Amino acid sequence: MKLFHTLIPTTLLTLAALAPQAALIDDMRKARDFAGRGQLEKVVELTANTDGTALEMYPRYWIISAQIDEMPESELNFFLERYAGSVLADRLRGEWLKSLGKRGQWALFEREWPRLIQWEAGSELHCYRLQLAQQRNDVRLLQREGRPLWFSARGRSDACAPIFEALFDSGSLRQDDVWARIRLALEANSPDFAAQLLPRLNNPAGLDRKRLQAIAANPTKGSKGLALNSRGGREAALFAINRAGRTNAAAGLVLLQQLGGDLPEAERRYAWSRLGYHAARQLRPEALDYYARGLSLKELDDESRDWLVRSALRAGDWKQVAAAIDAMPAEEQKDAAWRYWRARAHAQAGQVLEANRRYVELAGEHHFYGLLAREELGAIAEVPQVGYKPSAAELQAVRQIPSVERALALNDLEWRTEALREWNWGMRGLSDHQLLAAAEVARQSRWYDRAIYSAERTRELHDFGLRFLAPYRDVTQVYARQIDLDEAWVYGLIRQESRFVTVAKSSVGAQGLMQLMPATASWVAKKMGMRDYTPAAVNEIGTNVQLGTYYLKHVLQSLGDQPVMATAAYNAGPGRARNWRADHALEGAIYAESIPFSETRDYVKKVMANAIYYAQAFGRGETSLKKRLGTIPGRASNDLAIEDGTP
Repeated sequence: MKLFHTLIPTTLLTLAALAPQAALIDDMRKARDFAGRGQLEKVVELTANTDGTALEMYPRYWIISAQIDEMPESELNFFLERYAGSVLADRLRGEWLKSLGKRGQWALFEREWPRLIQWEAGSELHCYRLQLAQQRNDVRLLQREGRPLWFSARGRSDACAPIFEALFDSGSLRQDDVWARIRLALEANSPDFAAQLLPRLNNPAGLDRKRLQAIAANPTKGSKGLALNSRGGREAALFAINRAGRTNAAAGLVLLQQLGGDLPEAERRYAWSRLGYHAARQLRPEALDYYARGLSLKELDDESRDWLVRSALRAGDWKQVAAAIDAMPAEEQKDAAWRYWRARAHAQAGQVLEANRRYVELAGEHHFYGLLAREELGAIAEVPQVGYKPSAAELQAVRQIPSVERALALNDLEWRTEALREWNWGMRGLSDHQLLAAAEVARQSRWYDRAIYSAERTRELHDFGLRFLAPYRDVTQVYARQIDLDEAWVYGLIRQESRFVTVAKSSVGAQGLMQLMPATASWVAKKMGMRDYTPAAVNEIGTNVQLGTYYLKHVLQSLGDQPVMATAAYNAGPGRARNWRADHALEGAIYAESIPFSETRDYVKKVMANAIYYAQAFGRGETSLKKRLGTIPGRASNDLAIEDGTP
């Protein structure tokens, strides 16, 4: 096969216009198809047709990447130098580094590593870097970066194994660290991985794969006859309590009462903390009592402490809210959620000046908690008016950024993954002016999700018209007004669901602007009497919005006209939204904060905040976030019955 550089003219090529022509589109699709089938000779033949275009590097990347272990250094360097600074050059360098690490070519690895731009901590590539440190006898780097990698509830790449061996040999990792990782694996309900670690302990008494699998299948039955006088038996007992509590905290409590008397105090306290965590996520009022019998606030892991705060919020225990947030690591306390709730705790304690100081810090930030903080200060949210619009020259300059040019060309090819990668890469390091120009370029190309992405990245200069785009209003207004549905809320939801990508499809099969599941769309179509509805119609903009708004209105009415609950229901289902209520009336913001599913919790906050900005932009709708969130009635209310058959 011809080598890479022989395919490229010796003169510098000029990138072609943004949109590939029909012939180029055809050639690129053929080349990718051939590359996927391993027919690299055919890819080579097509590279000449892509010379001088924005996408010329792609076929060449496919050729080299497929032969990374055999490719001569000169060929790799030619690509890396020619396309220096590009996302594909960085990806290829990462692939080359992995290949060098596997082959133990450490001198080349050491030369190339500093040139890599993006890599992930704990990845295979990271462990090869640590193998290089091992080769160079860099003990400090091994301990600083290698030891933390051990404490994972999941397995690491095989490239990490030599690092761990070295750390055990040097005494930086010990037997107690193996037990700690086994506990992490069992906390994460990964008994098979925990069993893989047992040989490092010479397969201790009381703990084996068969026992762990039995406990995972049936904690009560599997925990019978445990040898609680051994470390292995006690860890198995803790796993049984944790496993039972994961499904039902009350079942875990029964096991703790049966087994806890034979556990040392430290292990009993750990078990109580795990039950507190599970009870908190199950929104059970006894969670705080369990936590109180468990580990100290400083000893809790981050997630357990987070849920202690949420449980305290639901219970109205502001002293506990304050104590748990104060016990968080300093970096975690910077999270907007904990800053807001700590400010609220100050206010509850009568520390008004400190509360207001914290509200002021938050009020300049444009998100859920920033909006709430502004209202605490007595200010209603107002969309800042931008005084800057990019010039034609600035727009053209952004279009000529190589990554942006490639992204636009790839978007024309409908290669969404590659297009997103190129666009996002191109936004790194841009000024606010450049980001707003990029957002406008994307808007003009009807690439609305990238327009929002770029506009959201600005630090001081903002354009909320680009952050909160409102395409397709000719459609949404019609259907929202027909059923008296708040259009700002609809747009807040669409922005979060699809970012206005009309062909968006989620990993679970939801489709279109309003991300309707096929079963939901069919149910709504039938309820609306759409006789000509077909599943393929769900991606048509008008049909999708008509079905989605009708379903949203239906859910809203089914849930007592509570928008925050209806938003949660749209994402996770009406039954769950109803079950997440408390036994007493609950502030809407606390309801949202304590949603057990992290995806739905984030979703509800963003949809409700989005609606505020859209209401401001449209000049209609509720502009107080607190009023939108409202108060969620307790479970005893009889007006929140959900109609049978709602998906």
